[in-house]
Amino acid sequence: MKRFIFVGILLLGLANLGYGAWIPAKAWLSQVLLANAWQRSMQNGQAYKPWPWADTWPVLKLTHKNTDTDLVVLQGDTGQALAFGPGLTAQSAMPGKTGNTIVSAHRDTHFDFLQQVEAGDTIELQDRLGNFYQYKLIAMDIADSNTTRLQINTPDDRITLVTCYPFNQINAGGSLRYIVTGVRLHG
Repeated sequence: MKRFIFVGILLLGLANLGYGAWIPAKAWLSQVLLANAWQRSMQNGQAYKPWPWADTWPVLKLTHKNTDTDLVVLQGDTGQALAFGPGLTAQSAMPGKTGNTIVSAHRDTHFDFLQQVEAGDTIELQDRLGNFYQYKLIAMDIADSNTTRLQINTPDDRITLVTCYPFNQINAGGSLRYIVTGVRLHG
């Protein structure tokens, strides 16, 4: 009888270990598939889904050299897309166009680097056609999402990076947002 209990506990432990390893393995694999979809997109400028049932696809690459951050940005900022990477708000402008390019991500994963950005830093975006756009960061603000709306139509070419705030909060779902704004550098 003790042997059956031991084997049962061992199997439960192994199952738990396997489930615990599944989440990081899935996260790693999704990043590999996103990088591959981005590379395919760069070859001909077309959108490629990272996996057949994905409801999003890579549209930009975001780089912040000071923190060694290099992220594939996905189309849309739904919860499902944000689980895999930063998301481009559907109504926002594409880089190089007049208007606001709004990118959102989770504070505890892809946008945790925003804690370290400073005014004067540069964020670089690359589109699927290989064009690069540099933005000088000019403001870091904290706003309440219940009372503040991001401006989509701006008279300039700008970027707004949005994540939940505070960064070290244990419980998710608060209304505060950390908002980083940058204006495009020309030349």
